[in-house]
Amino acid sequence: MSKKRKSIFVKFLSDSLTFLDAALSIYDELQSGKEPLFSDVRSLEYQKIFNLARSFETLSKAYLSAYGGLIAYPALLVAVAKRGGLLAPRYEQKVINSLGILVRQSLNLKNIKENLSHDPVGKSQIPDLLRSTAKFLRQVREKEIAKLYEQIADYLKQSNKTYIQLLEIRKRIVSAIQLKEVHKQLLDIIEKCLQSESKDEICKNLPREAEKILGVYREKPYLVDQILSMLDLGIQEMFDAMLYTAYLAKAAVIADYSAGRDESDEKYLEEVRDHQKEIIEFMRKIAQINKEFVKSDELDEFMREVEDNAEQGLSGQS
Repeated sequence: MSKKRKSIFVKFLSDSLTFLDAALSIYDELQSGKEPLFSDVRSLEYQKIFNLARSFETLSKAYLSAYGGLIAYPALLVAVAKRGGLLAPRYEQKVINSLGILVRQSLNLKNIKENLSHDPVGKSQIPDLLRSTAKFLRQVREKEIAKLYEQIADYLKQSNKTYIQLLEIRKRIVSAIQLKEVHKQLLDIIEKCLQSESKDEICKNLPREAEKILGVYREKPYLVDQILSMLDLGIQEMFDAMLYTAYLAKAAVIADYSAGRDESDEKYLEEVRDHQKEIIEFMRKIAQINKEFVKSDELDEFMREVEDNAEQGLSGQS
């Protein structure tokens, strides 16, 4: 009996765990104080950083759609509370369109390989979705979250990212009380409106535009699983995953080979090394969830069906 083909989703998560194991093996070896057999400590440090960066890269390639939902849904909740769909329908439609593009990107392996490369967050639709959502939030007078989304989008797209900038954004996320309150409601609404045919008042009164966004996920239950799992970690951790992926994208390109690196590259890699402990500890938490996903044959089988259907749809459009 032939072995079943693994889904792209599970393959990316498996790759993420493998890269993390490789990084942790080098980390533990260096922490033990043992001298490398053939190379030098500095080279091993950079190989560890390379594997850590690739772990975040493949994690985010698997979770692109989940990131999209967690960016767009707060605006959706605000729209329900403030009737934002009536106040700014054009801006809300742009959020819906941008989210749809991201979902299609996340299911297109050729696009992921050729266009997203080592920077799946910065080169995907995510920065555009953040900006579109921020514009909509400004229309409904939610400037605090809008400014945060704009700052994150700018960081994802800038070429020379620093850890200090990353920390500044993380502090803003922590202080964004409104954002955290919205995300607490988000988990409850997803469970009520997506996982069951709820007759809850908020589910019945969602505007037509909101139903379109919900429809993207209602037809793809695996996305709901991703969203719920990420929400269990919290809003801070969800954005951290995106920020770390973007910050380490350069390391995924330059850390593997010493040839061609310049002084600024070395300075950047040293900065990553200085902050490796907190980055690794964060990834350990995410890996526990990913490990369970990889073990789930039911999820893997469903994901294969989703991906096969998406591939057929994309072929039909070409």
